[in-house]
Amino acid sequence: MAASPSSSFHSFLHSNSAEAVAMGLLKQFEGMQLPAASELEWLVPERDAPQKLLPIPDSVPISPDDGEHADIYKLRIRVRGNLEWAPPRPQIIFNIHPAPTRKVTVAKQNYRCAGCGIRTDPDYIKRMRYCEYLGKYFCQCCHENAQMVIPGRILRKWDFGKYYVSNFSKDLLSKIWSDPLFNVQDINASLYRKVKPLNQVRLLRIQLYHMKNMFKTCRLAKTLLDAFDSVPGHLTEDLHLYSLNDLSATKKGELAPRLAELFKAGTLHVEKCMLCQAKGFICEFCQNEEDIIFPFELNKCQTCEECKACYHRACFRTGRCPKCERLQARREMLAKQSMEADLSDYEEQGGEEEPAATAAT
Repeated sequence: MAASPSSSFHSFLHSNSAEAVAMGLLKQFEGMQLPAASELEWLVPERDAPQKLLPIPDSVPISPDDGEHADIYKLRIRVRGNLEWAPPRPQIIFNIHPAPTRKVTVAKQNYRCAGCGIRTDPDYIKRMRYCEYLGKYFCQCCHENAQMVIPGRILRKWDFGKYYVSNFSKDLLSKIWSDPLFNVQDINASLYRKVKPLNQVRLLRIQLYHMKNMFKTCRLAKTLLDAFDSVPGHLTEDLHLYSLNDLSATKKGELAPRLAELFKAGTLHVEKCMLCQAKGFICEFCQNEEDIIFPFELNKCQTCEECKACYHRACFRTGRCPKCERLQARREMLAKQSMEADLSDYEEQGGEEEPAATAAT
């Protein structure tokens, strides 16, 4: 017995075929004006269909130089890569790459451009261009001989020369130019000893760091705090973080005078402000009450690493900080009192249990 046309149409609508989905969508818009083709891409915004929820195909990744799919790649579709190549990813590199050996490096790249993945015949690898930042070879389309400073060379050798980089590296270095990503103390602390202008900036930043902490609790220093905010926050709040822009300004001699001007304004405020004067320290070694010292006075002040108390540099003796000794004595006294209180409670409980045991007998 043949199925009726209505029942066949009903089963068709409930199938999972592409035609059924399309018919279902048309039925939803029945009686309404259909959107223009240019508006269809906005019907489901990306935030409503995140990539992680979409199915990932099980097929083998497609090679960029596969002739069968050449038309797809003309559309410049972003791809994740294949079994032999993956597109470069943003990364911060602190080290200098060893001198490249073109033949060996290109062979490690499977004779593919590190940028787009296009395969190069071994006879033509001399045409590929080396990126000093990523340490890989690129085709001439992905490497247009742009020149940039290399973070690793600055941090290791204080070398601000411009080197050839790929288009990808140029864009990345331009984007992070003003971002405080480089901790000189962790990456190469010896650079402070080797580069005097950098060490000068370091000392100024330590002084401004202590000053800013003091001014945050001074109601008369609001205008001065606004002046501190005129420089990037990390320069007065994190002692060793630098951006490429900061390092370049240090090399040119532009950063130190700017910080020194802030320090001079802060020093004048402290001298005249009674609230800030009250936050100073009296050296407990010499007990000179006429000479108030502050943590930012690095030339004459020594700060205890443990308790952060300040003393005259000439008076301070390592391993014997009066404030630390007081704190230690207080801790020992409190521990002794706590032990005596526990022992007293234990004896009282024992005294109560003994009569109770005697009455029971």
